[in-house]
This record gives sequence, structure tokens and C-alpha cells, in this order.
Amino acid sequence: MGKKESKGFLTIADTIFAPIYPVIAEQIVTNTGIHSGTALDVGSGPGHLANALALASECTVHALDCSPDMIEICQNRVSEKGLTGRVIPALGDVSEIPYGDNTFDLIVSRGSWFFWEDLPKGLSEIYRVLKPGGKTYIGGGFGTAELKEQIVAAMKERESDFESGMKERMTSRSPDIIRSVLENIGVHNYSLINDDSGIWLIMVRE
Repeated sequence: MGKKESKGFLTIADTIFAPIYPVIAEQIVTNTGIHSGTALDVGSGPGHLANALALASECTVHALDCSPDMIEICQNRVSEKGLTGRVIPALGDVSEIPYGDNTFDLIVSRGSWFFWEDLPKGLSEIYRVLKPGGKTYIGGGFGTAELKEQIVAAMKERESDFESGMKERMTSRSPDIIRSVLENIGVHNYSLINDDSGIWLIMVRE
């Protein structure tokens, strides 16, 4: 993602999407039961969810993104919010996560898996760097039905095909597809949330 694209994404994340991150962060803590330890946000972009998770918990959050521009923005935001040392930006891709096995208590991601080139590889890498007993909260959504309605309406004013594109992305990560991928990579201890909050995968490392 170049500087122009990064600026456009940041504008939307700072305005239209801004209300969802604290809500999703609280849902992550509640639904996983993980309040502390070391966390990883995959495809963190400018760090909105990583920062919200750090504020909603006692976790140290590594914010991983493959875009140098996003990492630069994230570093600036972390400093502005006084979260230096609590949120740690890092350059890297989900297909080859630059951390060792059994590193993280919690791995989260909102929206990035719709754009992974290789879903099985990404989920396998995430499972690899989870600690035994660690959990994921990976998926996409807006936190609540009300927030979804508000955001879709606002985005359709900017992009007329936003809703159709969103539905297409969600179909590409349907529960049946996710279950099939997990079976193929040998992950059996998991649950799926599929409700007004979105669709979210909670894998538990055995």
C-alpha cells in the first residue's frame, strides 16, 4: 500500500470506522478471556485495533503489517497515544510471521484475512506462533448491528459498490470454507462466532 492509499485508508479508519475498534477490543477480551500477556495483531494497518486492545487489557501488543507506510503511521500513533512499549509495530507478512514458535498468548486480526493470498498458510503460521493454550480472534465485522448499519450507509456514499464488495468478501470466508481449511491444516480445537458482531475464528493452541 503506497502513501496515497495509506492516507485514504487512514482517513476512513479515523472517522467512519473509528467507533468499532474499542467495541471489538472489548469483545476480544470478553470472548477469549485473555486479559494479559503478549498479543499479536496481524494486518494491523495504522494500529487502531492494536491500540484499542492495549487500552482494553494489560496485553503488550505487537502490530504486524506488510506495509512500511502503515508501520510508520502506526509508530506515530502509538507515540501520540502514550502507548510506547505497550504496542510494538513490526514489519512482516502473515505468510511468514517473523516470530518464533509458541510466542503469543493472543492473536487478533480484523479484516485482513479477506486479502491473504493463501488462507491455509496464514492460519497455519498464526497457529505456529501461538503458545499452548493461546487463542485467536480473527475475522471481520463491525462489532454490532447498529455500527454495521451506520458504517455501510456512510461508506455507500463514498463507494456505491461498497456493500456488494463487503458481501463478496464475507462469502469468501464463510463458516464452511473456514471449517474446511482448519480440517486440512489439522486444527481441531476452535469455535466460530457468526452473529451481529461479525464472523470471528477462535482457535485454541493445543
